[in-house]
Amino acid sequence: MTELEGQLTAALERLSAQFTTEQQQRAEEQQRHSEELGALRRQNEQQAVQVEALRQQVERLDGLVTPLAQDYETLADALRELWT
Repeated sequence: MTELEGQLTAALERLSAQFTTEQQQRAEEQQRHSEELGALRRQNEQQAVQVEALRQQVERLDGLVTPLAQDYETLADALRELWT
């Protein structure tokens, strides 16, 4: 094997090792992204549950406030009649 062939072989081995390292790094990065995406999906699901619970609370409060507002209006009307 000539010196040039030896240099070429060594360069190809370095390129191969570099390629393998970069592929491994990409695979690790993809794994991290996949894990982050999973965490974001779980967080999104939890927030959706919280939003639904809040929506139900708002509906219950609206159900309480609306009759209360009507009662105050009736009371105000009654008081106006007494003062006039």
